[in-house]
Amino acid sequence: MTDQWSASQLTEYFATISGSDEENVVVQLAVERAAEVLDAEIAAVVIDGTVRAAWGLGAGGAGGELLSTLAFARSVELPGVGSMHTFAARLGRGTPDFLVVGRRETALEGAERQTVQAMAQLLSLVLRNVRALTAERTMREHELRLVAELRARQRLLEQLLTIQQAVSARRPLPEVLDAVTAGAAELLNGSSVVLVLAEPGAAHELAVVSGDAGPGDAVLDVARESISTGSHVSHDVPAQRFGLIATPVSVGGTIAGSLVAVIDGGAGGEQVDLLVAFAQQASLALTDARTVAAVRQAHHDPVTGLPNRTLFLERLRDALAERRDDIVLFIDLDRFKAVNDSLGHAAGDELLAAVSRRISERLRPTDTAARIGGDEFAVLLRDASLETAVAAAERLIDSLRQPFRIASRDVLIGASVGVADRCAGADNADDLLSNADVAMYAAKKGGASQVVVFEPRMLTETVAGLDMLADLQRALHQDDLELHYQPLVDLGSLRPIGMEGLMRWTCPRRGLVAPAEFIPLAEESNLIVELGRWALGEGTRQLAQWLPRFPALRLNLNIAPRQLLDRDFVPHVADVLRTEGVPAAALTLELTETAMMKDPDTAAHQMRQLKELGVNLSVDDFGTGYSSLSYLRRFPVDELKIDRSFVGSMNQNPEDLAVVRMVIELGRALRLQTVAEGIEDADQLAVLRRLGCHLGQGYHLARPLPAQAATKHLHAHLNSRLSHTARAA
Repeated sequence: MTDQWSASQLTEYFATISGSDEENVVVQLAVERAAEVLDAEIAAVVIDGTVRAAWGLGAGGAGGELLSTLAFARSVELPGVGSMHTFAARLGRGTPDFLVVGRRETALEGAERQTVQAMAQLLSLVLRNVRALTAERTMREHELRLVAELRARQRLLEQLLTIQQAVSARRPLPEVLDAVTAGAAELLNGSSVVLVLAEPGAAHELAVVSGDAGPGDAVLDVARESISTGSHVSHDVPAQRFGLIATPVSVGGTIAGSLVAVIDGGAGGEQVDLLVAFAQQASLALTDARTVAAVRQAHHDPVTGLPNRTLFLERLRDALAERRDDIVLFIDLDRFKAVNDSLGHAAGDELLAAVSRRISERLRPTDTAARIGGDEFAVLLRDASLETAVAAAERLIDSLRQPFRIASRDVLIGASVGVADRCAGADNADDLLSNADVAMYAAKKGGASQVVVFEPRMLTETVAGLDMLADLQRALHQDDLELHYQPLVDLGSLRPIGMEGLMRWTCPRRGLVAPAEFIPLAEESNLIVELGRWALGEGTRQLAQWLPRFPALRLNLNIAPRQLLDRDFVPHVADVLRTEGVPAAALTLELTETAMMKDPDTAAHQMRQLKELGVNLSVDDFGTGYSSLSYLRRFPVDELKIDRSFVGSMNQNPEDLAVVRMVIELGRALRLQTVAEGIEDADQLAVLRRLGCHLGQGYHLARPLPAQAATKHLHAHLNSRLSHTARAA
């Protein structure tokens, strides 16, 4: 029998035996299910020295009387049945009644005995409930008292079933153990209940892992006594008017801790029984988790060894309760994903461990560093001013800028840090950490390696952004988005040779939302990937309608950095082109320098795969980023788009005119097509034509148009099919 019994089968056992209000039915179901769960040949319930129900004892229950007298013998010879290995568990503390099971081949050990004990406890509780119901039917004069008792029992049964279901569903161990202590505390009228575990290999070292510790030394003393004796311990402390109850908790049959309750006014027998029932649930949860070490590790990150989010928030709550000047730093690593994707997860974990060491080395002993998740860390600075915290954050950033030796190579990353103190309106730990997180996002928006202190307006902006993001998510699924198409014009012939698809959003409650508002917001989340997929599908479907009439027409679509770095992007492009029947050469994807430089290795790989499909690639807003000529030659691009900021002022600013001329000459030297964006008047058009720019777009040539109006525009400007000469211009 494996360890898998503990949760699911006990839950089924409990549900089965609690399904009847007849005592004889309950005990018969109990022995049948016990025999089935434990693969036992015999099972019996003995009450008041009499076998009340049996399984496997043959016709007439031969051998039953012998079984009832031998009680807790480890083996027994039963007439007509043979030699059996047996194990019995009492139905409650101080009662002679018991549940006994037996197997012919192998003895019951460890977790199986614990199962029998748990079944006996559950049977005892159900029998009490059944007997209380019987008493209620026959003793109407005690109705009010019995109803109260029944409700208490029902609450207990519901609590135990909830805990067992949580164990069965493999909920996080700290969550289950907290449910045990909280449930016991509730049913003990708000008493303090704690779970104390012994350190592995050092039984004298105890730690409270769940619950409110109450009188600390007294709790640990009674827990230690319960663990050492392996039995229930009760002590009254008259001077302080409370009692202590401790009952052992085991892991796989080995005592590993104690569940302790601090009872106002002293302890009683019924309270002991209740605590034993919850101790059984703690034992089941711990056994299912297999090791006490899992409890200790549950509050620490396995990669870095730092406290995790749960433990950090606990320490932050304790710090806030002391009403001192404590400050939280929220740290997010820059360029970590590129390392993780290019060198592998093992190298990523090695880098996270190295980052945690650098952070810890630069903190005071009183401060706390934690890994919140992914590549995010938090720091609690005790008794620090805002100026001190900002200086500490800047030192951390400087430290993390230094190279890390990972996987036999030097790796460069950075960090953005948000700073928040309780003076910013945070009254609890969750709010304070959230405020630092909000400030960190503001720091990332401001550029790499920034420190930003939280201000209340940031939270307002964040909430507004989340609200808009939710509306945008709905728009994506409710057809509130559409593409408008701006013609790409051959500056030699002034004929349109293609269209650029531009996303437009009309929100029912916001009206027309400018792309400058919602596109950056989408780029901060994975929603930009979904928007990009929608735009690719919508644009290629429209292009498929245009191509029979305008066979040389091309479509340009903008691609965000997240899309380019998505491993599923290239296969998706190929699938859409195949589905719509559009030739790859008719599609041009526009990428910003930022998209290519975010992760150059992955970007170059993805772009080569796109070129293998036959898709054309354009560098959008060229000249505004930070790519070098060597990087530009590394990427397989076909086109450079001159940013509108240079085109718009080139006739007034000689420097901008020099940039435009340089890009056109660079394109000519590298045999790349050049496109000027934002042509607003005839003078700009004339200069660009004189400089030899191939293509242009802007309001002077044509505004972005809905699909139907764009079709009319093509008909008006292309009376015949587009010539291949125009496309090659």
